Amino acid sequence: AEAYYQKVPLIVVTADRPLESIRQFDNQVIDQVAPFFNHSVGFFEFPPELRSEEELVAALSSAAQLLREAVSLRGGPVHLNVPMVEPLYELLPEPALSGFGNGNLTGSGEESPGVFPPLPGDKKILVLAGMGTHDERVRSALESLVASGQTVVVAEHIANMPSDLFISNAELVLAGASPEERSRLAPDLVIGFGGQVVSKRLKLFLQRLKGVDFSTIQDDPGGALKALSVSSPGKGKGGPNLFQEVWKSIESRELRRAGQFLAKAPFCGLTAVQIALSSVPANAVVHLGNSSTVRFAQLMPVRKELTYFSNRGTSGIDGCVSSAVGAAMVSDGLHLLLVGDLSFVYDSNSLWNRNFPMNLKIIVLNDGGGGIFRLLDGPGRMDFFEEFSVTHHPVSLELLSQSFGRNFSRAAQREEFTEELAQLFRPGSQLSVLEVDTTGLENSRTFKEFMNQNI
Repeated sequence: AEAYYQKVPLIVVTADRPLESIRQFDNQVIDQVAPFFNHSVGFFEFPPELRSEEELVAALSSAAQLLREAVSLRGGPVHLNVPMVEPLYELLPEPALSGFGNGNLTGSGEESPGVFPPLPGDKKILVLAGMGTHDERVRSALESLVASGQTVVVAEHIANMPSDLFISNAELVLAGASPEERSRLAPDLVIGFGGQVVSKRLKLFLQRLKGVDFSTIQDDPGGALKALSVSSPGKGKGGPNLFQEVWKSIESRELRRAGQFLAKAPFCGLTAVQIALSSVPANAVVHLGNSSTVRFAQLMPVRKELTYFSNRGTSGIDGCVSSAVGAAMVSDGLHLLLVGDLSFVYDSNSLWNRNFPMNLKIIVLNDGGGGIFRLLDGPGRMDFFEEFSVTHHPVSLELLSQSFGRNFSRAAQREEFTEELAQLFRPGSQLSVLEVDTTGLENSRTFKEFMNQNI
């Protein structure tokens, strides 16, 4: 499901028994089609038996087409199911075909034509660059739009498209804007592409707009945005982008105010994220866990020399550690995972890997279980809050890490954390897991004070 919403090319291969065995009480037999069907862009099931070379060629051709679907412009996970008949443990005959399917499976990459009609020169456009690893062609087209008309581009950290012309901290902008300023932030047209946007205030702001047109680019944002920038009536006129100036002035003001607050704030989860993101070496890959971690991160200045990832397709906490482990295993650079204690505990089996990558460094923000709900306005008012919402756990993160052979350290104070960070990021360091113990701190109070001082 996460790959489906992020359009990540994922190939899922499942073993199965023939259809006639299902519901006949054979051991370990289930319907392998239904569990994945609604979250895949393609499905193919091999015949249980292939009786001729023609049948084999047809089946392999279908499988090859399935792989092409995974890497197409509308890519995502595909599911290949392989029913197996008894006997299961005898050697198979030599392949009847050699070298089949070695062709290029790369997607077409064709540019889509512009999908937008000519726009009036004074029309205010808000472009939402959602989560993704967007290429330079997209960035260039958006910068041309900003330079040629009344266009604002919102690109949060996980959009991986930093530019001095774009807005990276929309949550801060909308938290700090006055009612009069909010009215000036409203667009006439919203264009979105990519994946999720983190900012809850931005989503609510857009949902409450009246008389605003919304458009989504599905396939090729680079081609569509390039066509839009070329056809923009303000192209080449070089007039001031007053719409962008409003957004930018508020963002600059709120970032200064946020920096002043954090410099004096007590040590807590929020300040720990700020210190970690400002200390991680350049060119690192930062994996942001869901819940409070990714929300804290979006309040910090974006660093252009970092790459940011997060499992925001479905925004679940399962698999956050596994994703970071897998990414670091196929990379030589430094990877940093910032994750909460529940996410870490849920996915701790990913540490059980004989090829565990030592270039992955994990910072676990331990606020005593499910602290995100203390930050939200609604759950804390419920009488069952502490018993069911917070999810207290008795797990020792130190013993858990050591049980998988991972070197562990802990910090509970600002100075201690800074010292441990230096050790964590030292080249050749064997330290893998650093726990930031904030269980005894008032994380929610500091966070709410931080957000309220920006209103």
